[in-house]
Amino acid sequence: MRPFLFHIGSIGVPSFFFMIMVASLAATWVAIKIARREGLSEIAILDLAIIAITASMIGARVFHVVVEAPDYYWEKPIRIFYFWKGGFVSLGAFIFTALSWLIYLRKRKLDIGRYLDVTANIAPVIIFFVRMGCLLNGCCFGNPTPGWPYIVFSNPSSTAFAMKYGNVPLHPTQIYFMINAVVMFFVLLLVRRFRKFYGQVGAAFLMYYGVTRFFIEFFRGDEDRGVYFNGAISTGQIVMVLFFAAGVTMWRWGRKTSHL
Repeated sequence: MRPFLFHIGSIGVPSFFFMIMVASLAATWVAIKIARREGLSEIAILDLAIIAITASMIGARVFHVVVEAPDYYWEKPIRIFYFWKGGFVSLGAFIFTALSWLIYLRKRKLDIGRYLDVTANIAPVIIFFVRMGCLLNGCCFGNPTPGWPYIVFSNPSSTAFAMKYGNVPLHPTQIYFMINAVVMFFVLLLVRRFRKFYGQVGAAFLMYYGVTRFFIEFFRGDEDRGVYFNGAISTGQIVMVLFFAAGVTMWRWGRKTSHL
């Protein structure tokens, strides 16, 4: 694919980095439309967007350094700051952003449940564009497959090519994630329409994404993301179990304590 969209002099602009920016803009637009309909603060939404841009970049980088290539960066720590060379993990972006949002909402004493529902509705938008960045970058690729559907990465600069999977038919896991994001977007809109308590959309997102990503992970072939028990389970799957458990807990708690 195309790991770098364009170059400014000798510095390349990573596709993943660019798509995070697109994801942030698209998600902010959707969030503002929902906020206006819900009577929520547009200023707070813009604050959350700014926080997301910063936290997602830091989180994506930190997870890459710590989980995927610690030895490489320990050998020469200055490499951590070479953002233009790529190296980002979407799960790290998500976790850092979510934690930063919670801190902000608590500090501003805003209704966490209501804003959580908004952020849950825009999460599929973010996931869609971030996974498009993964597709362009050639990372988060799938296992080799003998038949359709498959995708081949022939660009020597792609992550898949660098990890000895160049010109090999692979499961298009990035596209699986993108399709899943589109379906999830409409499912969560349906949940919002019929919700019974604030935070219900957020809980539904955690459960839906927890289950669907857990199964998509079985098709992934990039073992540097962290795999255990001879590849039987990945770091992402462990986190998705926690997501699902958190979603169930939120759903049960919300039904008892919250209301519209």
